[in-house]
Amino acid sequence: MILSDSLGLFYDDANRLLIVTTSTQVFSWQTSPFNQDVPPSVDSISEGPILSTRFSLDKKVIAVQRSDYEIQFFHRETKQILSHKCKAGSESILGFFWSDSPLSDLAIVKTSGMDLFACDSSLTTLRLVETKKANVNWYIYTHETRLVLLASGLQCKTFNGFQLSTAGVVRLPRFEMTMARSESNSKPILSSGDVHLVTVYGRIYCLQVDREAMLLHLYRFYRDAVVQQGSLPIYSSKLSVSVVDNLLLVHQIDAKVVIIYDIFVDSRAPVSAPLPLLWRGYQGSDTSSQAANKENESSESSTSNENIVMYEDGWTFLVPDLILDQTNKVLWKINLDLEAISASSSDRTSLLEFLQRRKLEANKAKQLCLGIARAIILERRPATQVTQAIDVLVTAYSYSVKAGTYKEIKNERATASTPTGGASPDNERHRPSGSNIEEVEMDLPSDEQQESQLSSAAISPDELYKFVFASVVEEMMVEESEYLVAIITEFLRSISAEKLKVDLNIYVMTIRLLAYSKRFAELSLFTTNKIIEPSKEVALQLLESGSQNLRVRKLGLDMLRQLSLHHDYISSLVQDGFYLEALRYAQKHKVTSVRSSLFLEAAFASNDMQHLAAILRVLSELIPGFKETSEYYTFYGLLNETNSSVTV
Repeated sequence: MILSDSLGLFYDDANRLLIVTTSTQVFSWQTSPFNQDVPPSVDSISEGPILSTRFSLDKKVIAVQRSDYEIQFFHRETKQILSHKCKAGSESILGFFWSDSPLSDLAIVKTSGMDLFACDSSLTTLRLVETKKANVNWYIYTHETRLVLLASGLQCKTFNGFQLSTAGVVRLPRFEMTMARSESNSKPILSSGDVHLVTVYGRIYCLQVDREAMLLHLYRFYRDAVVQQGSLPIYSSKLSVSVVDNLLLVHQIDAKVVIIYDIFVDSRAPVSAPLPLLWRGYQGSDTSSQAANKENESSESSTSNENIVMYEDGWTFLVPDLILDQTNKVLWKINLDLEAISASSSDRTSLLEFLQRRKLEANKAKQLCLGIARAIILERRPATQVTQAIDVLVTAYSYSVKAGTYKEIKNERATASTPTGGASPDNERHRPSGSNIEEVEMDLPSDEQQESQLSSAAISPDELYKFVFASVVEEMMVEESEYLVAIITEFLRSISAEKLKVDLNIYVMTIRLLAYSKRFAELSLFTTNKIIEPSKEVALQLLESGSQNLRVRKLGLDMLRQLSLHHDYISSLVQDGFYLEALRYAQKHKVTSVRSSLFLEAAFASNDMQHLAAILRVLSELIPGFKETSEYYTFYGLLNETNSSVTV
């Protein structure tokens, strides 16, 4: 819904509210989670100019900045109105934000510093708690970081920083940002639009655009220092940034492309080639709707695909991943197309590492990883490259299990590709996990900390067998068994190094590949050196594969005996014609689960009546009353009919 008499469009990042104002009303929509069928909340306020507006964290109070010297507060339930003014002429209000610090509920930033206030529930008064004095030109604040930076100095490059969180108020060391000079501009002035606060992998960074140097500087916040940690090249005079799934998106606005960086790795190289930002409309539960869409139906046409202009002047980028479109009165959410990013990346190992770190679309990242693993084997890439890829997946799985984030995801094919960075409102917001202990404490709410750990793209050894090895073995030629065995061997090594459980099917597959290519010597070596771990399944496969090689079959028999699988061992001995040895083994180990007829039938089938007589004699000694059984009479009769000279 776009109101014909609307005065402003705002976003309240603390409450995740999209706000549309008229001269006397405030309309607000919850954007996360978003439900297009839920109408907006509507609140009445007194008429007047609106420079900015934010709801209190409990959503009971609406604060409206009327001018550079006055803020009004409206209690939504009691209708109580409170007005706060600064000293007109000597100072002016630059802005305000609500805080969850135990010290204060509200911070008002002025040209003379920052005032912290406590506000009672009935909104009868604002109590000044503390004043942070400073000469302030402008400031930036995000609720995600709970961090405010106050810019001062002739070039606006000197900063005082404070973090207002549930842990209290933490003062950062004062610091200066780097500003390159040129002959035409010896003292460039830093603007608020060139500084961005972001959280990436739980670490707070400040990003600063240096237009003269055409660089984007990165600063990292610690408790006792603010340290510059490298720079990224920029290629546009207009620039903005977003953060999606812990990835830094640098919008080169003039070129209308996005360059994606993953600053988790030491390299400052982009993740992929520059990619376009493309429009994608509302798609049910996957994305959120436009600002609203019911009251003025004709307004919906203004946000059609044909009318959307990428990176137009009416866009305001909101960290981490939103765009406030003042022209179309729309709040967009930036999404990633992992398929497009993968398609534009040439280094498969680095790509797998990148995908394993993704959490927002863990299932898609997982499917892409499985597809890459299959592809590099089917393409017969060098074994070293495949080994590196497998090591990445096994190590990531091991880490995920230890961290408790692994969750098996059903094997579903990835959906059709959509353009990367599709600027569309989405149904969910995700936050990076909490900061490291040595850094400024972020104090993210516990639900926001857990939200980033709900899923993982990690792939278990079982899944690697089912969805990679089993499928490639079917597709590759027998002549390539040596290549496959080399890869599987490295896979087993990697699993062993991480002390993970191996799917027995992997061992069985390895035995089949070696036997099929008649590499029996290697198969014996793999078994005796326990590269292939002993198990009933492995032993039975050795017996089956050993039909062409007695040494391999003996390995299977020995494994059954070592594992004390008496019944299987005896049955295999009988199958090989060693029924007397089998009978002695059963006698020695007191195995009663094997039918006596098994030995008798095997001896009779061999036409060796001496052996049949011997077995009847031993069974008679072992089993009380055996001579009275039907089995005894049956085989004793057969013995007499065949060779009357043999006695029992």
